[in-house]
Amino acid sequence: MEVTSADLKITDMQCNGVRAGNEITVTTTLTIHNDHDDAARHIQVIVVLPPTSHVVSTTPGAVVGPSYPPTPGSPWSTNGYVIFLHPDKMDVKATFKMTLVTKMLDTYVKNPIAAFVFGSLPDPNPSNNYHEAAIIIT
Repeated sequence: MEVTSADLKITDMQCNGVRAGNEITVTTTLTIHNDHDDAARHIQVIVVLPPTSHVVSTTPGAVVGPSYPPTPGSPWSTNGYVIFLHPDKMDVKATFKMTLVTKMLDTYVKNPIAAFVFGSLPDPNPSNNYHEAAIIIT
């Protein structure tokens, strides 16, 4: 029996924020890539958000959760993470891009946003499956 593998990795992650008073709107873009050996399947990208983050939109659509009551001083409910699901197989050398827009209080803007990608096949190099990025205020 032949064992297949797919080397999924996060090749780019950027978090750009815009300040409006004590609120920051953050646009996070992620790109994942299947570097080699076989087509990847059942791909999930989990994005972990800083405290007070509230998801405004995702492209493509994603699972958002959980929703907690507002943190003291925050005008909105808080989301802890987002899960993007790739709908089909991802061929070797293919990429998948995602965008996530959140808002948060500026007290947590120094906390990074983290992401992890995995699929159903063994990954020969799991060291490149995790990435975190600082929020850059423009």
